[in-house]
Amino acid sequence: MNLIRYAFFTVAIAGIPDTEQVQERSELQIVRDLFRLRNEHKADSAEQYYADTVLVYMKYLRNIPRKKITQSDKIFWKAHPKNKFEITMPLKISDAGDLTTVTIIGKEYLDGTSFLYEKIQIKFDRDKKINSYMGFKWHKER
Repeated sequence: MNLIRYAFFTVAIAGIPDTEQVQERSELQIVRDLFRLRNEHKADSAEQYYADTVLVYMKYLRNIPRKKITQSDKIFWKAHPKNKFEITMPLKISDAGDLTTVTIIGKEYLDGTSFLYEKIQIKFDRDKKINSYMGFKWHKER
């Protein structure tokens, strides 16, 4: 009888999610969904994940409305119809105050076959909206 109680409580306690783990999963899920939509070139659908005003998007767009990101992505994908991104390493997540940063390392395929390694850092605000999306060239040996 005690063994059954012990097993029940162990399973019950293990089934209670840690709030920090739930937070990580939601941001990581957003990143996975964002990259799925990105690879499908669905800029309109991806727009929902951005804050109303994004502080930084890639190198040149700063303090811009999310509609501008959607327009920019549509122009880019029209010029690069075979573009896709492949995540090659586990996602890394870190918290600093109200900001959560997810770091993605992978391969950027501009033409569908040749690629460059890239490191992307996405920062989420406390409402789980993207307020910064920066991409950097990356070297595999790092």
